[in-house]
Formats: sequence, C-alpha cells, structure tokens
Amino acid sequence: MKSRFHGAATLSVLAVSALALSACTSTGGGEEASGGGESGGESGGEVSLISPGTLTVCSDIPYAPFEYVEDGETVGFDIDLVNRIAEDLGVETNVITTPFEAIETGSALDTDQCDLAASGMTINEERESVMDFSDPYLEDNLALLVAPDSGIESVADIEGQRVGAQQATTGEDYARDNGADVVQYETSSLMIQGLNTDDVKAVLGNISVTGPAIADNPELRLVEEIETGEQLGLAVKTGNTALLERVNESLAAMEEDGTLDQLKAEWLGTADSEGTDSSASPEPAAS
Repeated sequence: MKSRFHGAATLSVLAVSALALSACTSTGGGEEASGGGESGGESGGEVSLISPGTLTVCSDIPYAPFEYVEDGETVGFDIDLVNRIAEDLGVETNVITTPFEAIETGSALDTDQCDLAASGMTINEERESVMDFSDPYLEDNLALLVAPDSGIESVADIEGQRVGAQQATTGEDYARDNGADVVQYETSSLMIQGLNTDDVKAVLGNISVTGPAIADNPELRLVEEIETGEQLGLAVKTGNTALLERVNESLAAMEEDGTLDQLKAEWLGTADSEGTDSSASPEPAAS
C-alpha cells in the first residue's frame, strides 16, 4: 500500500531497519551516473539512467505524506528519500506523476518512463515478479476507518458492507478477501470523500494515510488496526542491479546517519516504532 501522521489519534507506524504534474529538484554534485536509453546494468557496473544526469522517478501523486504537491512543489517522505539517493548519485531528481496501476504492474519501469518507482509501495510477491525492490524502508499496517453510525466495529463486520479502498492496493485486496462489497477509488482523498458522503460505510487503507483523514475528519473512527507486516520499498526495472545496489547503499547510509529517523519524525510524526499525534496534513492517499 501506500505513511505521515497528522492524526488526532495515536497510531503505530513501524520503522523497518529500515504527465500532469512534475517536480525537478537540483541535488548538486557531479554527474556520476550516466544517461542513455536503457536502464540496467550488471552488479557493480555503472548506473545507466534514462535521461543523462537525472534520476527519473515515477510516483502516484497525490499520496500524502509520501508524495503530494504543496505550493507548486512536490514534497513528501518519498521525495526526500529519492532526493538523497539522487544526491548520492551526483544527479538531479525528476518526479513524474504516474498512475499507481502502471507503477505496481511494472509497466512504467519496463517502458523506461522512469528509473525508479517511489510511491509508498508495499513489497509483495506479485509485484516482485515484475520489478526488483530495494531493501524495505518502512513497515505499515492496514486500518479500518468507519463513519460514526456505520455499526461496524471490526473487520468481522464488513462482510456484505460497502467498503471503500484505493484501487490496486492491499487495502482493496483485504476488504475483498473479507467479503466486503468493495467500492474502488482512484485516490485515497476520493475514498475518504466517499466515506464522508455515505457512499461507503467504511474504508480500508494503510494506517499511515488514515491518520491524516482522522485529523481532518474527527468524526470518523479508526476501529481496528490490522497487523499485516507490510513493508514499503522503492523499485527498479527487473535486472537493473547497478541502480538497485546504489539505492540500497543510500538507504543503509540514511539509516546509519539518522536521516531515516529524521524523515520519520518530519513526515510520520515519530522517530521510533510508535506514532504520535501531530498537525493536519494535505489530502491523504493509499497504495
């Protein structure tokens, strides 16, 4: 699925030892990674990028707090993450808005739309068959969010009920597996809107993105956190081991120097395994 807490409730986000809109951020440094049509490369080889001097990143925007537009700039947990990776590569970052379906099926990577996918994406077996994942950088559970008078108190109550979920997400899969009449939404903000307008009685999404929904809509209730052990990762085209190694090196360095803790504190409201309350966020999403 696609996590920052700006919730009025205390939620848990676990750290793992850890083309409509676009944003281009200069990272400085020399051009260490090369460009040229195909991304890929053998282990230990030179990183090849689809555009010279630029790490092109596919992301499903908006998906706060991972990626969203604020004051004309693309910001978020994932954006800070990929900017650091680009800096380590000595190149710039170009983030392009890409439908999540194109990201999770691997087609955006396979057709060289981007070098790297960063979209609060859960690592699972199906996705691993069409792309190569980095080491996980965050772990995130699902949560069941309900309207005040829904009568739903747990996942056991959603069978036969209209339950919203962002399409192509683990929340959708979980709702369907538990007998819900699933209503698909293109974005999580539309999903929350559906809950507020009584189109659905509940929604299932990552706890990291239902937190902001509670902050902005205090009448909603989080009735159950589902321990799924979902791990989030960045992804590259299958076989692009040269770039994958550099991504993992950057993630390890960020864990070592405390950057990951700083990002969790800034975007998730916590620097350890327990979420804390924080201020309201822009419209949430899930994947």
